[in-house]
Amino acid sequence: MKMKKTILLFSMIAVFFSLTACSSGQKEVTFNYTQADIVSSALTQAYQLQSANGALKAYLEDYAEESEEAEILLTGLNNFTTVQEECGDFLGYCSREDGNTIQFDFSTLNAETEDEYVEAMTAYNEFLSRVDAVVEEEEDTVVVTIGAVYSDRKVDYSFVYEENPAAAYSYELTGQNATAYKIKEINVTPEYTFSEKMGKAGSNTLVGMGTVFVVLIFISLIIAQLEKVAKAITGVANAIGRKKGNQEEETAAVAAVSNSGAAPAAVSTASPMDDKQLVAVITAAVMAANVADGGSDKLVVRSIRKAKR
Repeated sequence: MKMKKTILLFSMIAVFFSLTACSSGQKEVTFNYTQADIVSSALTQAYQLQSANGALKAYLEDYAEESEEAEILLTGLNNFTTVQEECGDFLGYCSREDGNTIQFDFSTLNAETEDEYVEAMTAYNEFLSRVDAVVEEEEDTVVVTIGAVYSDRKVDYSFVYEENPAAAYSYELTGQNATAYKIKEINVTPEYTFSEKMGKAGSNTLVGMGTVFVVLIFISLIIAQLEKVAKAITGVANAIGRKKGNQEEETAAVAAVSNSGAAPAAVSTASPMDDKQLVAVITAAVMAANVADGGSDKLVVRSIRKAKR
């Protein structure tokens, strides 16, 4: 009985995973193509980008914002220009047979006579069969990777193609059949050696760590200065408070003398005023008021007590 339950459980799990795989919704390539045609398209595109001049680049820059295709070609042109600056002169393509460098003059395809064109196409088909090219499907796109050879290192050209929606009605509009696919992305990737990769990784690490240390030192300097700034602000605030208190005490003393009708006595500007000075000021004010009312100026203060409130 337990064996039957175990078999049933595993059967249910297998059915569940099989249904999940079937309903994953993974995209598939929907356009028709042949490996020879799509590799030939990638090689032709690479030749045009390699031999592009300044006029083509200016044209693509003007229409890059309006046309998606122009933007893609401009990005690819910039990639080809960058890799040529880093990897040297273009020498040819890798052979899938022995890895040697093979070349083909694409300008011969623009032959003036039929015999020359046939001869050029024969040489081109032979070159096409030997070039190191890999065609892979990734979801709804086709990726063509071609190995190229430069004077300093090898480079991989990667052309990504997607379905061309204009292919369905191009003949009705223009009288010509458009290809079933169009270029989506152009990438150029140099092949660096292990030592070069480690050198770049080390330099990137040093730059990153150096940047972090510089920022930390800068932050520590700011924090150190904040303590001094806080002390300076506290000192200024205390000075302003003492000055304001002195002004209030002087104003109160002068007001008391003025109310008594006598000449104002000299007020000490000592800061802060202690109890003895305050008693002397008050006593002088009381004596002045007593004299003004006809009394005697002989006043003796024998004791001072705090009043209960």
